[in-house]
Amino acid sequence: MRGGALALALACAPLAPVYAQAQTESAASRHAVPVQQITSPSGIEAWLVSDATVPMIVMRAYWRGGSAIEPANVIGVTSVMTDMLTEGAGAMNANAYKERLQDLNMSVGFSAGWDGVGMSLTTLSENRDAAFEMARLALHEPRFDPEPLARIKRQMLVGLRTRETNPSYIANLALDQALYPNHPYARRTSRAGIEAINRAALEERRAALFNRATLQITIVGDISAEDAGRAVDTIFAALPQGARPPEPPDATLGAPTPLIVRQLPQPQSLVLFVGPGIQDEDPDWIPLAVANYILGGGGFSSRLMDQVREQRGLVYGIGTGPSVREHSAVMRGSAQTENGDVREAIEVTRAEMARLYSEGATQAEVNDAITYLTGSFALDLDSNVKIANVVHGYQAAGRDIGYVNRRNDLIRAVTLADVNRVIRRLFNPADYTFVVVGQPEGLEAAAAN
Repeated sequence: MRGGALALALACAPLAPVYAQAQTESAASRHAVPVQQITSPSGIEAWLVSDATVPMIVMRAYWRGGSAIEPANVIGVTSVMTDMLTEGAGAMNANAYKERLQDLNMSVGFSAGWDGVGMSLTTLSENRDAAFEMARLALHEPRFDPEPLARIKRQMLVGLRTRETNPSYIANLALDQALYPNHPYARRTSRAGIEAINRAALEERRAALFNRATLQITIVGDISAEDAGRAVDTIFAALPQGARPPEPPDATLGAPTPLIVRQLPQPQSLVLFVGPGIQDEDPDWIPLAVANYILGGGGFSSRLMDQVREQRGLVYGIGTGPSVREHSAVMRGSAQTENGDVREAIEVTRAEMARLYSEGATQAEVNDAITYLTGSFALDLDSNVKIANVVHGYQAAGRDIGYVNRRNDLIRAVTLADVNRVIRRLFNPADYTFVVVGQPEGLEAAAAN
């Protein structure tokens, strides 16, 4: 089950310098993506897309093991550890390290998810050697100085107070606790846990997670295979071989709760709805992309947007999509609306899901979804940063090296029967838990928890 890896790989990258965001057309976006596997002199494998169109290099790395396997007394330590890696390294304190990054016009950062930790690096070609050294220092020689650690912990403690009025936090916590209350995915940080995080805890997490055993690397940009191999060794060769970290059990979803209400004084309500999903290696994963586009993933082309917003004006927006972690898979939907419209918005959402579930999709809807999903894919590959995100996401999710170039053909092969099979497998509204955060009007109090 590798979907959590995919999610983190696409989301963990820090903000890059302005030049890295430019949508300069690359050779890879015009043709098949020329992904090759390379092996560094020390024996580390990586995926490379060598493209000199733009004088920049983007690197992504991923390791298994994240917040879900943290010690229970220091929940949040993995995220703090990854933040601290760039708060000073080697001879440079936090300020000096950040100033050096600015001088090099580069970015390097680390991030933690439920199931893994990631690294992101973006640099101009002319500064690549210095940039690789900055990444090496962060990975191997972090300072974990007391001052930035105290600052990050203070920020987390402030976050503990503000999250109690954050609709998204409240809704997602309610969902996790309803769907898998005893699983690590339902855990959250606490004051005691934050205060218990110290240098020793950071060192323990770093040693436990960073090794060669689960390391996956993607490099995209203006660099040859030979130079990319040397770059890999500069940053990663000194890592121990290590072993794959332990994993939590798979999460078993609890029975659906028709309605959960969390009161929060505000003029709008946030609505989340979640039902059973599938992992991204499931044979129905590609048909699900088409089915989801029809239900709620296609923006204004989707049934829910048409019926709930366009036809009735009940929500500001509504959408659906698969949400996959290593040990759980669900279908998620969300909407936001005025408190007085919540009841009807939920009723129409359930009714439209029930109609799709009972009647199925049409061939025209399938054709439209396939046309959009294949045609828009080029926009996901129109810069080195985007190519790195997509290719590394597939690598971290366990896809083979040629998957990025087969993806559109797989979508084109989806049939109406495939889509309707997935709809009847996953879109039964009776299987969905709805959570409302706000002050909704007209909902039965007996149905609220």
